[in-house]
Amino acid sequence: MGKEFRNQYHRLIANLHQTDGYIFNYFGQKLAPFALSVQQYVVLRRLSEVYPKSLTAGELKEKMTDINSDITRLTDRLVSKNLIVREVDPENRRRVNLRLTEESNRFVQKAAEEFSDFESIVSHLTDEEVQIMNTLLEKIRNRE
Repeated sequence: MGKEFRNQYHRLIANLHQTDGYIFNYFGQKLAPFALSVQQYVVLRRLSEVYPKSLTAGELKEKMTDINSDITRLTDRLVSKNLIVREVDPENRRRVNLRLTEESNRFVQKAAEEFSDFESIVSHLTDEEVQIMNTLLEKIRNRE
């Protein structure tokens, strides 16, 4: 028995939501051996992009794709796992920087190997389908 939708727009929203959940669960399963959530992994990847430098919580939040990310909660958990460190900025003592340690950067690189084929989740689509999908998703987000 199929779902009933008010119209094709309603069906589209339901499909987008279901696909987001599918992709999120797929990545969650890949991260399970590392005891990381998808959001925690994204934080670590963003910090690895600037390693050995650091980012403030505000800079990190700007780089996140999830606009509702609770950076404080995420970073607290990563600090407790000894994956990131908080340091008072020597130039501005009111500012706290977040960075990876050398050991945690190696850990992130190892976890990233699990995602070297992350595109496989959409590899069955044709080049044309991928282009159309990208155009349409960007159009939804940018309200063009």
